[in-house]
Parts: sequence; structure tokens; C-alpha cells
Amino acid sequence: MKKKMIVFIGMTALAAGMMGCGNQNESREEPRTESVATTAEAKVETKNVQSAISEEEAKQIALKDAGVKESDVSGMRIKLETDDGTKEYEVDFYVGDKEYDYDIDASDGTIRSKDTEIEDDFGTDRTDVKVSKDTAIKKVLAKVKGAQESDVRIHLDEDDGRQIYEGSVIYEEMEYDFEIDASTGKILEWEAESVYDD
Repeated sequence: MKKKMIVFIGMTALAAGMMGCGNQNESREEPRTESVATTAEAKVETKNVQSAISEEEAKQIALKDAGVKESDVSGMRIKLETDDGTKEYEVDFYVGDKEYDYDIDASDGTIRSKDTEIEDDFGTDRTDVKVSKDTAIKKVLAKVKGAQESDVRIHLDEDDGRQIYEGSVIYEEMEYDFEIDASTGKILEWEAESVYDD
């Protein structure tokens, strides 16, 4: 009976010792698993940072898609914006009488949207257009002291059946958006914001 009791106690102690070792091994393994997870997360974060495209790359993507050379561009603006939680570059440029607008995903260079508009210069011959484009530009430059004609982007457009000059001025890190009545010369809208505003 004593022999059996000693064997039983010995086996119980051995089993308890093995369980203790198992727990120690488990507790040693946990930090290793955590460390691997943290390293994996760091790799993913690094990959995301590395995959983000630069302003220059966004510009080249837009120019390539439009099929134009940078030397033909008369004016360009690139802004990093956030749209519905997605960072994107807004790339706007002019070639001749065409305005190109691109929204390019800043993480992978995908073109999210694009638009091309032809300036309607011939519209100045219409009877309801009494204010010339040059007069509209002078009116705008009078409000932005120091800006030059080369800083102004303007085109004739139609809004609710009325002819308007619509455009923007970028000068000294500020952007001014405007609408001018093409028959009266009255400034209908005027907005100013920093080019860095999101």
C-alpha cells in the first residue's frame, strides 16, 4: 500500500511539474507571437508608406493619360486633398484652350476621375456677352493686388441660361475662385482659401 502511495505521489508530482513546464513554455511563446505580429504590422505600415506616390508621379500620370507633353502646359496646379477618407492629388492644367482636371489616388496612382473642358472663347460674339474676357481678367486682377494675367485661369460658361466667366487665380499661396456675369461684369461669386487647405 505504501509503495502504491509513493508511486501515485511521484506520478502526481511529475505531472504537476510537466504542466508547470508547459505553462512556462506557453508564457515564453506568447511574447514571440506578439513580436511576430508587431513586426508584420510594421511591414504592412512600411509598405503603405512606400506605395504612396509623390506629387511629381501624380503629375506624370495625368500628363501621360492626357497625351500631352509638360512643355505644352501653360499652367498647372497640384493639391493633395482628402475625399471621402481617401487621400488624392487634384491635378489641374491647361494646354491651349483645354483645361484638364484629374483626381489621382495618392496611395497607388489610380485615376479616380478626370475631366476635360474646352474654353468657349468664341462665345464672346454672342449678344448676351457684353463684357470681354480681357475686361473680366482686369476686374479680377484689381481684387488680387500683385497678381499677373498669367496667374488667372478663366473661361466662358453658362449657368442657368446666363453667360458667366468662371475661373481662379493662384497667387502667393492663395487660391481665389470667381464667377463674373458676362453681360454686366458684376462679380457673382468670390472665394479665397489657402492652397494648403484640405
